[in-house]
Amino acid sequence: MTITLVRVDDRLIHGQTMTRWSIERPVDGILVFGDDIVKDELRRRVLKAAVRNLKLGIYGEDMAPEKVKLAKDSAKNFFIIANSPQVMAHIMKLGADFGTELNVGPMNTRSDAITVGRTLCIDDKDYDAFNYLSSNGVNISFQLIPDEEKRTWEDVKSKYETLSRKGD
Repeated sequence: MTITLVRVDDRLIHGQTMTRWSIERPVDGILVFGDDIVKDELRRRVLKAAVRNLKLGIYGEDMAPEKVKLAKDSAKNFFIIANSPQVMAHIMKLGADFGTELNVGPMNTRSDAITVGRTLCIDDKDYDAFNYLSSNGVNISFQLIPDEEKRTWEDVKSKYETLSRKGD
């Protein structure tokens, strides 16, 4: 398989992705999915500037099944990145087969989100998306950088349910 990292990261492409993960996992190109990103010219330009040495594709979610299949069939190594678990759940529902491993990086503070870890805040929509992904065979790990200890979705889910009283 030539997809070497599938990641949710609200910052998408930044120093941790480029300096830490690209050392751990081979990468020739990055596929970014998100309808909101496709519509944002400034954000697209910033992303392109961040990855000058790599192939970069920024696509709407409806393109994911086709683009992920092309990446898997390629001789090159690709990262797949989205800025939310909702995007990953949506592209899975559309038929994108990105594998069974999902790495989650920073999901920073938002007004409706609950802090469940360092740089990890989730809300009900995130919770539902992670549950969907998990129930469809995706192993979700929360890990900012490769040498940091991984947390599982079950750990994060339990903490979220306790703090949000969702488990009551």
